[in-house]
Amino acid sequence: MKHFATVQDLDEKKYKHVFFDMDGTVTRAKSIITPEMTSVLILLKQKHDVIIVSGQTLENIKKQTNAFPSYYLCQSGNHALDIVTGEEFWRKELSKEQKKEIMDHIALLPRTWPVTDENDLIEDRGSQISYSLLGHHENVEKKEAFDPDWKKRKKLLAEHPLVSNFVEVKIGGTTTFDYVQKGMNKGYNVNEFVKKMSWNIAECIYIGDALFPGGNDDTVLGVCDTLQVSGPDETLVAINKIII
Repeated sequence: MKHFATVQDLDEKKYKHVFFDMDGTVTRAKSIITPEMTSVLILLKQKHDVIIVSGQTLENIKKQTNAFPSYYLCQSGNHALDIVTGEEFWRKELSKEQKKEIMDHIALLPRTWPVTDENDLIEDRGSQISYSLLGHHENVEKKEAFDPDWKKRKKLLAEHPLVSNFVEVKIGGTTTFDYVQKGMNKGYNVNEFVKKMSWNIAECIYIGDALFPGGNDDTVLGVCDTLQVSGPDETLVAINKIII
């Protein structure tokens, strides 16, 4: 499998099935998709399958993307469905014990910066718990400036690693840690989805902004071809290359 570190490296191979991360890739964090991105993705969808793979819930993905993709892999792929027919392929919920282990780890993480709303830090999405260091609904510019190189979050995990047989954590979005069942990450779920659809893995590509070690896209490396982008602007460039 190929990993393209930049959009410029993306070759002219023809893909049929295009997987996208959402926040930081198709949209800005917790933001509505732009008209330009919508129009380009609709054009892509004419000849390709378009799949959104996000840590967000189904409801939030719909709000941010205007419900245009072919398929949704919500909560890191742990809730998978066909948006056109409404068919639900699977939904893997965290157990009470797993949730407690996650909350215990979150409690260990120190915070030395102020937050606007203490009640906006943790979202239990059912199949995933996401902990934002600044607030899920904080101002997007403030979120993007908080940890742009992921160093704050990498340092926190290095100093306070999650050691567990049952859950795992990845860096996601602009300020977030994403917790899921161990092994039930984006890479696993993308691979399971491709097998379920009987697609040729060689005709699939995953585009994301967190394909670095520890990022919540990194488990897709080696599953199918992947492309690292820095944000929606580079994603637009990539889509136009794939369409051509």
